[in-house]
Amino acid sequence: MRKGGSRISYVILGFSMMGIAFCILSSFLLINVESTLVLVVFSLLFTSLTFPLSVSSTRKALLLLMGNIIGLCWNYLFFQLAYTAIYYLGDFFKVLYVIFSPFVNLLWIVSFWSISLTVMSAAEDRGVG
Repeated sequence: MRKGGSRISYVILGFSMMGIAFCILSSFLLINVESTLVLVVFSLLFTSLTFPLSVSSTRKALLLLMGNIIGLCWNYLFFQLAYTAIYYLGDFFKVLYVIFSPFVNLLWIVSFWSISLTVMSAAEDRGVG
């Protein structure tokens, strides 16, 4: 039974890694280089700070995949909002986009980080992972 469970874990882990790579590639192709850089930095920080924790690797990989999907959607919507604002309000909004983009990205990163730590803590308290 243990061997079959570990196979499923490896399949989920592989699926998560492919999904993360797809999110990063989609960000590069659909949005811009800055959004890709944000996703790469988020993935590196999340991996380096959460993978030493005593929760299952499958749970951590799924949370990382979910974070990349949320980041991709967030950056896409923010980019579309900025593009529309630049079209209607003029080039002044480009300056505002450059100034506020790091803060807006920090907003979703910190929110997701706190939620994922809560999920991992609850799993560790139950003894799941």
